[in-house]
Amino acid sequence: MVEASLLFRITMAVILIVFAILFAALFFFDRKEKTSYWIAMAFTFGLSAFLFDLGRSFLNPTGLDILAKLFFWGFSFAWTMGIKEYFREELPFKLAGLLATIGGFFLLWFTLIDNDIIMRSIVSTTTAGSILSLSLPSLWCRKSSPIETALFLTSTGLCASYFIRPIVVYGIMEQTYTNTSYGSSSYASLLHASSAFFALACGATILLAIGHKIIDKHLRESVRDPLTKLINRRGLDQYVTRELEGARSVGRAILIIDLDHFKQVNDRFGHEVGDQVLVRSATELNNLVKGLGVVARIGGEEFVVILDKLKSEDIHTIAQHIRLSMGMITHPEIGERSSVTASVGLALISGHESFSMALRRADQALYKAKTGGRNQLFLAVEDKHEQYVRLA
Repeated sequence: MVEASLLFRITMAVILIVFAILFAALFFFDRKEKTSYWIAMAFTFGLSAFLFDLGRSFLNPTGLDILAKLFFWGFSFAWTMGIKEYFREELPFKLAGLLATIGGFFLLWFTLIDNDIIMRSIVSTTTAGSILSLSLPSLWCRKSSPIETALFLTSTGLCASYFIRPIVVYGIMEQTYTNTSYGSSSYASLLHASSAFFALACGATILLAIGHKIIDKHLRESVRDPLTKLINRRGLDQYVTRELEGARSVGRAILIIDLDHFKQVNDRFGHEVGDQVLVRSATELNNLVKGLGVVARIGGEEFVVILDKLKSEDIHTIAQHIRLSMGMITHPEIGERSSVTASVGLALISGHESFSMALRRADQALYKAKTGGRNQLFLAVEDKHEQYVRLA
């Protein structure tokens, strides 16, 4: 029994140290992911509580018992904050603080007024379990993947163990212990064994969940233009592969939009002003196309719009509306010349061509619009005699 208890203690210490270091490293890798911070704090609190708990056998037992329980609550508090942060929910500081205050009152009562080590143990676990239970509704309602389901189950098991452990030891087994006999008691053995198991299970699942979230975030960012937040060329390629395979592309329209004389804006006012113009133009363009298709920034001042299947005359109207609207945006940063017009090339995807072929035709129509005086819309048509039509 002593060897088994020692094994669980060593295992527990190793698990807590490893996970505290892992989550701290995750936080320093991506400081925007605050979940890692809270979980690193949780395992640090857990390690501190565990070390204080071990010290009760040969140092000031009452003082270390109180410290162990406070850090134990710190673990539950930090874990709950980590789960709330994971789902981007409001952190329940006030409610968790209220539960800790109530628990602290009874902890002091059974220390200073009615010195009862068993009641202190019961107060400690029920308070920790109550704080931890604040995370369970979020885990239950917001779980959307097998990893998050596993996280809900392990967190629920951990929370349940806080309430079940005193019932089993003090109620069913009718075990008791004193400050001097705590280290070899059934409660200590069950505490260390269950803590080691749930620390490993919870640590592994939250590590997988955070890792998956970070990877997913970086994958999303890899297909987004960091300035305008529109999808970039890679995102556009993925969209085309996913949505425009085969016959699904027929009847759709491609617009390539280029801001006129944008290089002059950068040269005269600087790239910071140029970025502001780009962001404002991209936002307006995205609002204009919302519900009708998708917008991508494929480079510099050039954007691609893929419209859903619409009537030809509607597509022409929308394209002209986009061109006119872009020229009506006010950019106060560039002084008297406060607007930047746009040239547009338009192509309808026919049944016998690929997306890339239609994109090439739209690009050629854009070139026609730019060389023809800019601030124009040209339609690429499949006609040997007249390949491009200027739309009034």
